[in-house]
Amino acid sequence: EPIIDGCGSELAISCRKCGLEGAEGCARAYLEAPPVALVLCANRLEEGEAEDALRHELVHAYDICAAKRDLTKCMPLAYSEVRAARESECKKGVFNYPFCEWFRESCIRRTAANATRTIFPAEADSCVGEVFKEALADMAPTPSDSGLGPRVPPPDRKPEPRKAPPGTR
Repeated sequence: EPIIDGCGSELAISCRKCGLEGAEGCARAYLEAPPVALVLCANRLEEGEAEDALRHELVHAYDICAAKRDLTKCMPLAYSEVRAARESECKKGVFNYPFCEWFRESCIRRTAANATRTIFPAEADSCVGEVFKEALADMAPTPSDSGLGPRVPPPDRKPEPRKAPPGTR
């Protein structure tokens, strides 16, 4: 059963040439709805960018379908854009050193504001500023939130065994 209209148990993903109007704008990828589906823009993705674009859009899909955020409004969109930028364009691997955290947060704020600005040109900066700290701290869905543990171990670690739920053996 869908969580909200257009959110089913499966997410369709397609890759096609994108135009310049609407949600496609100048994006590398976007979500269309209903039903919620992820579109990768074949004419805008450079080599190696598909994973970041997928990660970015999957954050939005989660925010729409599971967190029930209405991304047609400025504050929820800004919130989702902060989370998506943190996981894709400004991910930790790009800013690996502790002194780089200020640069990473600056990247996240700038990227989220630019994305929000495509729909809310006058309000984007204030919406991002209003939700920034809370959105930056919101890590859902993460292994610690789901209880599932990591699905793919980092290259330098062996996978941890999954624990049986309480009361089972």
